[in-house]
Amino acid sequence: MISDISIEPFRGDLKGLESMAHSSWRDEYGMDSFPNFYRPAFLKYLFDRIPDKRYLIGAYQEDQIVSFLANLPQRFCFQGKTFRAVYSCLMVTKKELLHRGIGKALIHEALKLNQSLNIDFSLLTLEKGHRSTMMIQNFEQTGHPVEQVKRNHVVARILDLPSVRESEGLKKWESTAIKFIGAHRNPKEMKSVSLREFRPKDLSRCLELLNQYQGKVELALIWDRDDLACELDFPGVSQTLVCEKSGQVEGLINFIYHEHLGRTKRRWAWINHVAYPDLSSRERYGFIQGFLQYIKEEHCVGAIEWTKNYYSMRPLFRSRFFPYFRSVNLVSWTFNKEISLKDISRVYEVQI
Repeated sequence: MISDISIEPFRGDLKGLESMAHSSWRDEYGMDSFPNFYRPAFLKYLFDRIPDKRYLIGAYQEDQIVSFLANLPQRFCFQGKTFRAVYSCLMVTKKELLHRGIGKALIHEALKLNQSLNIDFSLLTLEKGHRSTMMIQNFEQTGHPVEQVKRNHVVARILDLPSVRESEGLKKWESTAIKFIGAHRNPKEMKSVSLREFRPKDLSRCLELLNQYQGKVELALIWDRDDLACELDFPGVSQTLVCEKSGQVEGLINFIYHEHLGRTKRRWAWINHVAYPDLSSRERYGFIQGFLQYIKEEHCVGAIEWTKNYYSMRPLFRSRFFPYFRSVNLVSWTFNKEISLKDISRVYEVQI
């Protein structure tokens, strides 16, 4: 019964949401590490650009938030056409109120919203064995198909092995394996590659580089200037490095600073957007080395990327990124009956 719970647009209490989510995630993960997706600065980065706050759905028990679901509006190119979508994420329920149907109520509220706004599909990232995956039956019960789009695996690069060992609780054999493949070594200095921080004047070129994935990748995000400006540069959260050749930006790498909460709190860089179509193999390698050196100086203990396969990841593997024993399933809650997103091999999408 949820008669004492109200479902409504999120009221904006970012710290209250973080506190509730942290308690729920810690209950689920125990001492294992997890990223703090509910850090207020990260939430502002996601939410401030959403004009219609109905996309953010909260469940309240009097003045206290007890459950939450975000739907981030997006546009995609698929089969040569433009589709409206949302990225459904950050779903969490207060641990003391699990199994009361609150999550199911949020999903039905999201369904009504998607239908009223003519959304074609909703993308979700689900990790096997966790509560979000167990909620999938509630999506399926709405009568709209839930399709497996792609499985994405984690690749990681370690920059401070002692800190990672302490925070993540690495076993001795895991540390030994990281050392054996050299995935903890300092990045190489590549003076031949011109790398610098993103500037506002770079926006038009970065927009061109990222929108070029349309038609080349089966399912690709479409950006406009305003959204991309926030996406690429949000102080303390999102940062972008660019590579210049002959005075023009020819490559970019955008990343998010995430706090991993394990036995200790450590800063990681999650790669978010990459484009370097006209750089040579050597230049791409140097660009990744420069990125690693930069985030090391910014006190990140490592970097993480996912095998979405929308760009060549060979320079990452040359830079000693290694597969990690973790994967997530990207699924589509599809409303448009004329399309199917099942089993797509290359996807340009964010990862939350």
